[in-house]
Amino acid sequence: MTTQRPRAVTVLRWCGLVLLAVIAVFFVARAVAEIATVDPDRPESYEQDWGGPHYLGVVAVHAGPGLLILLSTALWLRRLTHQRKTHHSKK
Repeated sequence: MTTQRPRAVTVLRWCGLVLLAVIAVFFVARAVAEIATVDPDRPESYEQDWGGPHYLGVVAVHAGPGLLILLSTALWLRRLTHQRKTHHSKK
């Protein structure tokens, strides 16, 4: 006997996943923009930013979340494909 989730739970779960995806895309885009626009040779371009006055601090604060999302997504996809390969090889 299989039990199915109520439709409302499924809809809410998908809404949550879409919201998380939008937030993840924002953080990744922000990381790319921060790395592309901040000049490490010009401290005046970032010394007043969060994480300043050092370039590494600015990159950690502004690009760190996006980089963590990319890393965790890559690890999740690797784990998912590894699980599928082992599942298909057992058949």
